[in-house]
Amino acid sequence: MDAILNRKHALSSLTDAEFEAMLPQLAAELESHGVLYETYSDSEIQKDWALLLKKDVTTNPFNISATEVAGMKVLRKHMRHFHAVRNYKGHSVESRWTQPCLEKALRFNRAQHSTPYASEIIRSLSFANGLGKVTMYRPLMAKKVVSYLANKDGLTDVRVLDVCAGWGGRMIGAKSMDKGGALKVHYTGIDPCAKTYEALRAIRDELELTNVTLINKPAEVALQEMDPGATYDIALTSPPYYNLEIYSDEPTQSVSSSELDGYQTWLNKFLSPVIAGIIGLGVKYSCWSVKNFKTDKKYDLLDDVIRIHGEHGWRLLDGAVFTMANSRRPGQKAQPTQKAQPSTESKKTEECTYVFVRTT
Repeated sequence: MDAILNRKHALSSLTDAEFEAMLPQLAAELESHGVLYETYSDSEIQKDWALLLKKDVTTNPFNISATEVAGMKVLRKHMRHFHAVRNYKGHSVESRWTQPCLEKALRFNRAQHSTPYASEIIRSLSFANGLGKVTMYRPLMAKKVVSYLANKDGLTDVRVLDVCAGWGGRMIGAKSMDKGGALKVHYTGIDPCAKTYEALRAIRDELELTNVTLINKPAEVALQEMDPGATYDIALTSPPYYNLEIYSDEPTQSVSSSELDGYQTWLNKFLSPVIAGIIGLGVKYSCWSVKNFKTDKKYDLLDDVIRIHGEHGWRLLDGAVFTMANSRRPGQKAQPTQKAQPSTESKKTEECTYVFVRTT
């Protein structure tokens, strides 16, 4: 296994017969080893953090490329349960880390890549076995959102509320704005998953982030318990996409594989109260990374987020759609980057953050 992983042409240089002959043993060794978690030294983490701090947010403020990965090593180091996230069928990278599935992944990887990097084998496992892609919100996107909205209002002190803190991309992206800069950022993150909460705390401590409050409760509960005098300037989050990603079976989760009561019930019990709770805190901007999606059937999540905001007298902010051109499936051609438009018709390969403001 060590003679193959991360070595250029280690698989592509083999004949088809040679590859197929060694494939069962390699897949068996990978299964025995377990998921190939990425590991980073302290210096690599500090370098990754420094790279995010240096990233410019004024040039092309509404767009980033999927190749913009500054800060992602920090997240991957601590979010070790990332590959345990299940799809709506109950499958995950961890559950599919089996010899038959790994053989499919290695065939797929060899056809697409010259080097069998560990990260690409994981990606190939997802593609070859129909898992879909579990996403992490890019720190640079959060940095751009917070920078743009703070500068728009001339703020030097900004309070950010993230009701679904997740993997930590919005936390470190927002906080990267106040390291050595003129903007002071206070970040409050809420997440119901115990493992995620502990990992967020570890990230906060390793990067020595100050003015960061983390709450390990369901968002709909935490919002009701917040100090009524608390104020926030920006709410920025990416909620669960109903059954697209099942993070755990904890009873605090908005949805779990053992409790799929239906999309409308989920809207009524979770999404609507959360949006209402955010608005009730007096935020000026409510920012949501959402899209319409399909799992067992089509769900109009973006449309519902727009509708629920509209019911409270909020509308989309014209011209403020923050877009990431997402990673494409191996073999697909890249598309040219487009300027941000105030449209809600995002492409399948895009991740968009929409900004809502109160209708005046």
